[in-house]
Amino acid sequence: MTSFHGDHSPEARTAAEGRARAAGVFADHAETIVAALPDVPENHVLVAVVDESHEFTGTHHVARDEIAGRVPELEGDGGWALVVSPGTDLAALRRRTDEMGTLARRRAEMITRIRARKN
Repeated sequence: MTSFHGDHSPEARTAAEGRARAAGVFADHAETIVAALPDVPENHVLVAVVDESHEFTGTHHVARDEIAGRVPELEGDGGWALVVSPGTDLAALRRRTDEMGTLARRRAEMITRIRARKN
């Protein structure tokens, strides 16, 4: 069920719920992620990855000009990646994962409300 307002399918709701859960996993590993930042080479970013089973699978150094190709590869089928720039501190990363989770939960709730109105 796709409209010009976006995808309101059950799959979209499941994806939003998964993204919210992944945000929690990133938050749980925020200290590990920030601790890896000093080792990121110049002109690179750190990409943290959570797999489709909601397991934190680590971090990777990715050249800035390779982000578009490498991030989907690192996410794999059903996983999530979080791109973190060098210099990001723990408080900023925690705010970001909190926002990611909040937005994803709101999307899931919105889809539920829209689907309920249409049924």
